[in-house]
Amino acid sequence: MALGHRARAVISSIAAAAALGALLTGCSTSSDETAEAAEQAVEVDPELRAMLPGELLAESTRITVGTESGYPPFEYTNEAGRIVGFEIDLFDAASDRLGLKYTFHDMPWDSLVEELYASNVDIVAAAMSDTALRQEDSDFVDYYNDSDAIMVPAGNPEGIETLEDLCGRPVAVLGGTDPDDHTSQQTALMALNENECKAEQVTIMLFGTDAEALAQVEAGKADAELTQWSTGVYNAKQVGSGDIFEVGNSEIINPTPLGFRFLKGDVELVRAYQAAVQSIIDDGTYAKILEKHDLSVGAIETATINNQAQQ
Repeated sequence: MALGHRARAVISSIAAAAALGALLTGCSTSSDETAEAAEQAVEVDPELRAMLPGELLAESTRITVGTESGYPPFEYTNEAGRIVGFEIDLFDAASDRLGLKYTFHDMPWDSLVEELYASNVDIVAAAMSDTALRQEDSDFVDYYNDSDAIMVPAGNPEGIETLEDLCGRPVAVLGGTDPDDHTSQQTALMALNENECKAEQVTIMLFGTDAEALAQVEAGKADAELTQWSTGVYNAKQVGSGDIFEVGNSEIINPTPLGFRFLKGDVELVRAYQAAVQSIIDDGTYAKILEKHDLSVGAIETATINNQAQQ
């Protein structure tokens, strides 16, 4: 749908909380709060701001952004109760370049796409993989390249190193029962059961947060968890004293771009954010944000839309 054919979720932070109150969980973070903590201000580019849809150009305008804050290092809740992380910093920098204010709303993973389709949020920023299936009804502005990690107990007692090693085992994963809620990792496990693991199928254990899925490994209820590489490496280092989990695979699995997700047809907003992300790549802001979160390994040089270079 094009912008003119739907009512945007451009509302004040108070109205947003009222509209979404029954669905939201956890905390909310606004661009005002992230700006206060910014190490270096990102200046507005008037030419890029002019790319925004006309209804977003008023100074009082604030868009709403959906996220699921249980996914470090991309987004998580800090001790002060604020949503922080790599994707938060990146989205904040791109929004500052556009001069656009926003409020992040924290909600369960399986509510994110539903709220986007209902126009209750304008954008989803939740470390979502940009896949061909999702592109059928959404557009993505890609900002990072990632792959998958097989999380296992420290010492890897079962010797799990490849996807095929998961055959016949219980494996925990973030995901949902609706196709729109399937993560790329859940889809990968389903594909295993249709092919390599057809004889000895993976028991796919679905959870609403990555933390819940990982907890099954620690509790011995799952032999492994499949997650994104960056999140897996972060958890292996940060959970406990860094001696509870490890990443079982050393080879790259399912490399895929991650992107901010928009409703199909929000052409002006998508192009504005693509240009903003490219701008902070070009001026070095992106590299500094990556370095801050120890994520430089997945850096991109060109911000694409739907994983396609712009003509």
